[in-house]
Amino acid sequence: TSEAELLELIDALNADNTIDGILVQLPLPAGIDNVKVLERIHPDKDVDGFHPYNVGRLCQRAPRLRPCTPRGIVTLLERYNIDTFGLNAVVIGASNIVGRP
Repeated sequence: TSEAELLELIDALNADNTIDGILVQLPLPAGIDNVKVLERIHPDKDVDGFHPYNVGRLCQRAPRLRPCTPRGIVTLLERYNIDTFGLNAVVIGASNIVGRP
């Protein structure tokens, strides 16, 4: 798939009201601009939260969607009644998916 084809597909998915979310599996092949692809996804359909608009909302502590990995961790802690109040946590790594959110 070329970058142009991928961008065209994203445009079609953005316009399709039956599609609620779009997730692009990274890393993309060489020759495809990750930034251009991620910025093409409409912020309302960006389930990873990588669109600059969504990153800004996350930084302001007002995300539309919570990043799935950190949210999943919180859900597991809640499900098993693990109280984290007053505890310290360390996040190792600075990936866009886990470390930064």
